[in-house]
Amino acid sequence: MSVAQVQSHTVPLESLTPEPFARFGDVAARPTGERRRYLPTALDRAKEANTMSLWISSVAATATLPRRLSALERHPFSAQSFIPLDAGRYLAIVCEADSAGPPDFNTLRAFLAGSHQLVTYARNVWYHPMTVLDNPMESAVAMATIGREDDDMWQTLDTGVTVVMPRAAS
Repeated sequence: MSVAQVQSHTVPLESLTPEPFARFGDVAARPTGERRRYLPTALDRAKEANTMSLWISSVAATATLPRRLSALERHPFSAQSFIPLDAGRYLAIVCEADSAGPPDFNTLRAFLAGSHQLVTYARNVWYHPMTVLDNPMESAVAMATIGREDDDMWQTLDTGVTVVMPRAAS
């Protein structure tokens, strides 16, 4: 795990909708009345990531805003999908990787997801670990794996990047 020195700044929280999230992956709502909805990014993986994994992840601690970020993670070999099973609102905090691989904090965005929304983080997208706001949450998580340490990358943040509620429109 490496440590990033980031200039202290705040990131306003946005509603999670497909269009602004598209550069980071997919977002889908349930139910929609459609029989099937394909998530195009969910199966994006490197050739060597040939073992599909599905597990249940639990987050017991709830958070409040403003929220200071402490770390980001990314998976260079596979997209990763989170499907809420029993949830309230949660945060999807993302940024792109720069050309050398570390987080590009100029692209950092924070989205407020509802319990009816699932997200898929595209390969190489940096994201903050699951942060829930209303109550503990369980989600199904799916991704391809290769079983190597470089499949799960972490970046510790040593200065204040804080997610805040947006200012009310005046």
